[in-house]
Amino acid sequence: MGPEAAVGGPIGLIQNGDIIRIDADKGTLDVKLSEEELAERHKNWKPRKTNYNSGALQKYAALVGPARDGAVTHPGAAEETHTFVDL
Repeated sequence: MGPEAAVGGPIGLIQNGDIIRIDADKGTLDVKLSEEELAERHKNWKPRKTNYNSGALQKYAALVGPARDGAVTHPGAAEETHTFVDL
């Protein structure tokens, strides 16, 4: 989904059965979990091993910005001033 999942961000902590709310008008994605539950899951989180250490998927992972910023795929992603939902 995004680089935040690969480092234990909220998207990476979602489990089967969790309730997710997507609001396309607001451009938000929320999971119905308490901060305490997210913190507990993060304590037990371990990075997933990957088979993609080269090629297009590795390049994507190395260059993509966070989903909340439009998942822009270039080295300047951190400097973006708008997201896709702002267009």
